[in-house]
Amino acid sequence: MEIFLGIDLGASALKACLIDDAGRALLSARAPYDTRAPKPGHSEQNPADWRAAMATALADLGAQNSDALDTIAAISFSGGAHIAVLCDGAGTVLRPAIMWNDQRAAAQAADLAAQGTVEALSGNAPNATWTLPQLIWLATHEAEIIAATEKLFFAKDWLAAQLTGAHVSDISEAVGSLMADRNGAWHDTLTAMSGIAPAAFPPLLAIGAQIGMVGDKAAAEFGLPCVPVYQGAIDTSMEWLCGAPLEANSAMVKLASAGVISLATAQDTRFPPVSFYPHILPALGYHAAGMSDCMGAIEFVRRQFTPKLDAQSFEKAAANTAMGAEGAMFYPYLSGARAPFWQADLSAEMHGLTRGHTANHMARAAYEGVGHVLTAIWHDMTGKLGQRPTSLHILGGGGQSDFFCQMLADMLNVEIRRGAETDCAFATALFAAAAHQGMNLHQMAQLAYRPNGIFIPDKNAHRVYASLHESFMARHRAA
Repeated sequence: MEIFLGIDLGASALKACLIDDAGRALLSARAPYDTRAPKPGHSEQNPADWRAAMATALADLGAQNSDALDTIAAISFSGGAHIAVLCDGAGTVLRPAIMWNDQRAAAQAADLAAQGTVEALSGNAPNATWTLPQLIWLATHEAEIIAATEKLFFAKDWLAAQLTGAHVSDISEAVGSLMADRNGAWHDTLTAMSGIAPAAFPPLLAIGAQIGMVGDKAAAEFGLPCVPVYQGAIDTSMEWLCGAPLEANSAMVKLASAGVISLATAQDTRFPPVSFYPHILPALGYHAAGMSDCMGAIEFVRRQFTPKLDAQSFEKAAANTAMGAEGAMFYPYLSGARAPFWQADLSAEMHGLTRGHTANHMARAAYEGVGHVLTAIWHDMTGKLGQRPTSLHILGGGGQSDFFCQMLADMLNVEIRRGAETDCAFATALFAAAAHQGMNLHQMAQLAYRPNGIFIPDKNAHRVYASLHESFMARHRAA
């Protein structure tokens, strides 16, 4: 039996998953790291923390089963999009990585949007999430960093390089940087806007191509065998492998640090500022729109408003409270608002509180606030696409909650389907297996998929939520 390792660089933790050649999850591990906010609106992580987290997670897998790492046949990586790691010629990291939820480059993004060139060439609209506006901000405020950059990595590729030494990337990262053309190739005009020398940009490999082998030094440090490492993709591309069947017009909703709704399509029809990325399957793309703070916003409310409740008790409090939370309404914009509002300066708010509200009401309002933003994204995307999928596959840690899955089914008025595995690290291990064995991704996803819940919308609950959603959106219209 061959074993495959998937490593996903998440927004708050690195996750590692081992699967067998039949697509069954065997072991998993998680290692958290800090996000720093040196100024309001800034969000940064230290790549050294990612490397340390990888060592911790792999050691954890080894502790769970002393033979687990020795039997690994292949490895792949995934991670969040838009995260650049700037290095000198020796590969030394020059500064902390700016995260996708950072809002410092809002003015630069607005300037690019007004010019129109970037959208015309890339097919995507600039906002503060994308790498290019962030690099332009650095060229203005930290010009010495841009001048010293001789190697531009993206987060997951930098981590893979710690095993292989390779300086490479893939089409999903190039598109996510806003510096590629509509076909996913580096575009000279767009890369020049960054101020980074052309030689610093990584060659782009096909997703699934072999990057190289785990080097001897890395093998000794991380306890790994010297096995092939295969080029992965950004998390929202890789996560499609958690659903089955894989096909055009399928749809996903991810409930993690960020919340993302993705709609697959065989048509290259774009409606910026909703993002368009290459799918994990050839000849498909997908539209993706997200909110910066999803489960992270719910956790923020728990910690700040109800610190005596643990996460399980907080969810139970929300579930045992009536819809609408007696007028309490949470606006979860801790890092500004992305889709569908696109307001970098929008802030979070717990609105409508009175002396009659309890911790239970605030718990309910937290879940509903996130649900209202996802509802707004759903309406915006399906309206622009002109079609409405009949079901949504659910992903991420929040998808393990039956309560939240049913709430979203009721709010969005769509069937929610959940597989036994909803984490990107599992999908990434599955991808490593498919790449190593030369197996069709359709078949691999179908082989591994095990249903673990279907949530049917309740029509009466939907009518209540639809009315509450109007109240939620009214404050946006009045702003």
